[in-house]
Amino acid sequence: MPRQADFVLFSILLLASSALAHGQEGHPTPANGLANQKTLIVATETKSDSVVAVPPITSVSVDLRAEKKLSANAIDLPGWIAKEAALNGLQSADVLPWHVVVTYDQFDEDGDNVHSGVYEEYWAGEKKYKRIYKSDNFNQTDYATDKGLFRQGDQQWPDGAQSQVRSEVIAPFYYAATLQGFHGRNVERTFSGYKLRCVFIERDSGISDPTQYCFEPDSSVLRYTRGFGWFQTVYNRIEPFQGRNIAQEVDVTDGGKPYLKLRLEAIEFLSHVDDASFLPPRDAVGPLGDRVSGVHLVPINMSSIPQWPASLRQQHFTVKVDIVVGKDGHVISAHAISGPPEGYKACENAVRKWIFKPYLVLDKPVEVEQKVECSDN
Repeated sequence: MPRQADFVLFSILLLASSALAHGQEGHPTPANGLANQKTLIVATETKSDSVVAVPPITSVSVDLRAEKKLSANAIDLPGWIAKEAALNGLQSADVLPWHVVVTYDQFDEDGDNVHSGVYEEYWAGEKKYKRIYKSDNFNQTDYATDKGLFRQGDQQWPDGAQSQVRSEVIAPFYYAATLQGFHGRNVERTFSGYKLRCVFIERDSGISDPTQYCFEPDSSVLRYTRGFGWFQTVYNRIEPFQGRNIAQEVDVTDGGKPYLKLRLEAIEFLSHVDDASFLPPRDAVGPLGDRVSGVHLVPINMSSIPQWPASLRQQHFTVKVDIVVGKDGHVISAHAISGPPEGYKACENAVRKWIFKPYLVLDKPVEVEQKVECSDN
């Protein structure tokens, strides 16, 4: 098991205690729900009254007979996402300049700690920020400026796990904002006898465990999400900062197994913005744009499925395809690279009809190169 990255965290921890206090000065406290918080975990059971167990997701059922009707509990999904995103995390243009430090551990399916690192961000505007990754396998600093995005260190884009480190803490509604053609409905859920106010995000009511966001009763405090694939996230030790709810401890599981452990070591309001600290050094590469690779976009519409030839029916296989997603989110090219050759055309034809949310670099859409798969199991 790799040893956790050796970073000097003592000073960060000292900073955290003062930064948390300093960051709250002069800003309103979010809606009630911060006092007497219980700890949420993804587990089958708990033996402590102060801990709430959320059952791990290991399977999902689909009722093909379910009616595709909006219920009386339906909500305006885009408006709801905008409202809640402004109260949880820091993904908002109206916040004052801030600085955060997040430590993270990533685990494989065997539970081994495969990667550890620190994510740090200085933010003073949508085109004025510095994002820093330092870990055993990825070291990079991005500088956002009016002239574009510049990059020092590793030139590949953060992978799915590395991107999730940021989004889970700073932009917990990022995934919800990518969904199109969905509707939301209010549902009350009870875990270990503890009630949470949830919103289910779905196309219809036939999926047993759809995407969901759950909050403390009668408050805006986000405590649990059921996200893409098999991801489940719990948010603990919520603290107010600039009128928003910020989780100091975030744990992500994948299929019920530990995946990411995130700890907010420092958060502070930047009372003075040093413009020089946001300027890219001479060896930084950029401006970046036009076409990027190494990012992983999730389809927002993949209703088209492969029509496999008769020769492949009742077989188990996967076809991998290189695609290019255009600036409008539509696939502009698809070329199969592995799998049974007789399945290439069927997969290529299907993925060409998929639609993705356009990928933005400093609010400008760019083309994306990535790999996708079609599987028959």
